[in-house]
Amino acid sequence: MSTHPAYQFLKPKTDGILPLVFDSPHSGTEFPDDFKTDNSQQDLKTAWDAFIEDLWLPSVDQGASLLAANFPRVYIDPNRAPDDIDPEILAAQWPGAKPTAFSDRGMGLIRRFILPGKPLYTAPLSVAEVQNRLDHYYTPYHNALKNNLDQLHQQFGAVWHIDCHSMKSKGNAMNIDNGLPRPDVILGDLDGTSAEVGFTRVVEKAFQGLGYSVVRNDPYKGGYVVKEYGHPTDNRHSIQIELNRRLYMDEAHFLPHENYDQFKKHLAIVSLAIADYVRARLK
Repeated sequence: MSTHPAYQFLKPKTDGILPLVFDSPHSGTEFPDDFKTDNSQQDLKTAWDAFIEDLWLPSVDQGASLLAANFPRVYIDPNRAPDDIDPEILAAQWPGAKPTAFSDRGMGLIRRFILPGKPLYTAPLSVAEVQNRLDHYYTPYHNALKNNLDQLHQQFGAVWHIDCHSMKSKGNAMNIDNGLPRPDVILGDLDGTSAEVGFTRVVEKAFQGLGYSVVRNDPYKGGYVVKEYGHPTDNRHSIQIELNRRLYMDEAHFLPHENYDQFKKHLAIVSLAIADYVRARLK
């Protein structure tokens, strides 16, 4: 395992390595010292993809690499473009900022709200503070992911990538599906443009075979990470997996519940199906 203040990276044994990478950009819990907020830990945890890096750990036994952020997404979000900066959180203008709909909802590169209508910060951030987060956390995370994907692509001529997330069982007012119940699993491949169709299909069938409800690209099509690294014409395939938190945890108390271990075993089965698909594609 390689470690960095921004991330931890687990790689399989050399003789069993596959061009298959899982990354978990929102499961970090280590707040840097310069993070200041008046919000409670309970509120901060609502943005946490709780336990996702642990749930997908069995993928490493199947030959995959697993990258997980150490820092929380409320500090800086690796699944946003580096220029998706909300001017409302800054003390001064950011040259070249290109806020998107995520920033409009208070969920850009640097979050404005932790919950609907509830500001994350009591004072604007300086340009230097945001730049520090980019330089020491965001960029190292993306460099680690990109370098691993590039090395595997160079070695095998192709690479498959899964961006791993969790979701609340029901969206809130900051989400595009406010108030709606969510399925067990949502797969995002940018409407079929970020990965070959067989890759998405094998993941879908693996979950369905275990009895889970699966939806593609609704409402989550895949974020910045999938868009950045999914280029199927170059044999680079990337999809996003959103797992419903009610399947494995007590959402109110942010603790694993009685189904946690069984769900993790199911993800090991899904990981094996994905690894078998990659091995077959390499032949």
